Amino acid sequence: MMMKKTIGILLALTVSMIWTGCIKEEEVILPERPEAQRVQPKDSVWTLCIEAVMGIPGQAGNDVVTKGLAIGEGDEEATTTVLRSVWKQYDPVHVYLGMNYIGKLTATPDETDPHKATLTGTVTVSDIELGYTRLTLLTPQKDWDYTGQVGILLKSDYHTSGASNLSVEYRYHYTMAENVLVTGTTLDEDSGKAYLKTENATFENQQSIYRLSFRYQKDKEAIPAKRVLIEAANGGLVQSQSLDGNALTGPIEVVRELNDSENLLKPFFVALRNQNTTTAEALNFKVVDNNGVTYYGSKTIPAEYKPNGTFVSIKNASLSRFELKQDNSKSVDIVL
Repeated sequence: MMMKKTIGILLALTVSMIWTGCIKEEEVILPERPEAQRVQPKDSVWTLCIEAVMGIPGQAGNDVVTKGLAIGEGDEEATTTVLRSVWKQYDPVHVYLGMNYIGKLTATPDETDPHKATLTGTVTVSDIELGYTRLTLLTPQKDWDYTGQVGILLKSDYHTSGASNLSVEYRYHYTMAENVLVTGTTLDEDSGKAYLKTENATFENQQSIYRLSFRYQKDKEAIPAKRVLIEAANGGLVQSQSLDGNALTGPIEVVRELNDSENLLKPFFVALRNQNTTTAEALNFKVVDNNGVTYYGSKTIPAEYKPNGTFVSIKNASLSRFELKQDNSKSVDIVL
C-alpha cells in the first residue's frame, strides 16, 4: 500500500462585498439611532448582493479548493495534484439566521476570472439588529448529506445535470461561512429594492476529498471495483448532519454507476467528513469487483492529513481477497 502525493487545499473562501457593483447607496432606510439598536420589523424581505472571491488573501497564484472544483489544466483526474477553485453558474448558497432557514443566493461567476462571483438572492428575516445579528451561509445543500455517492469528481463528468447530478462537485462539496455580521441597509431607488449589507464572509471546507484505487495484493492486478464501503476506525464518518450539529455517523458506501471494464479501473473520488480531524486513524475498505468478488484492506491516514479541506490520494491500496476454505477435519452435524 502506498499513498501518493497529498495536497492540502484551502480551508477558507474569502468573500468581499463590493457594493458599488450591486446597488447604488441612496439612503439609510431605518430611523436615525445607533445601528446596534436598530431592530427590523418581522418578516421583512431583503436582497443580498455579495461579491465572492476564492483564494487565500496575499497569496497570488495559489491554486486552492473551496466551492467549485476543477483539475489543473492539461491534467488527468487519475494523476492530477491540483484541484482549482472556481465558481460555477447558479451555484446555490443557503442562508440561515440562527437555526432558521431564511433564503437562497445563487452565484454568477466573473466572465474573466471564475475565482470571483456575485452571489445574489432574497432573504426573509425577523428582528434583525444591525451590528449584532449574524448569518450562516452553507453551500451546496441545506444540510450535510454524504450518502449516495457514485465516485465521480466533476459534475461535467456525470451523465445527468440538475438535481439528479451525484458528482462530488455538485452535491457533496460543502463549504460554510459562520457568524457573518449584518452591518447596514441601503435602498436602490431605481428598483425599489431594500438591501442588507454584511461584513466579509469566510467559507470553510466541511470535508476532505479522497481519490481511491485498489489492487489485489497477491498478483498486484488492479481491481475493477464496482462498489466500496469505507469505515473509519473510530466510527466518525458523517453520513448526514443538520446545522445544529446533530450528526448520523457510519460507513460511507460508494456505488459506481458505470459498468464497462475501462471505467471500473478508474479511481473513486469520495467526499468524507470525519468527526476525528486531529489524530491518525485507519480507514477500512470493503471492495466488491464487477464479478462480485469481495476484497478487504485498510490505510492509516496520518494526523496532518485529517483536517477538513484536504485532498488525499490513495493509489493502488493493496487488498486481500475474501475466500471460503473447506475444513475436512471437522464433522458436520445436520439438524432436521
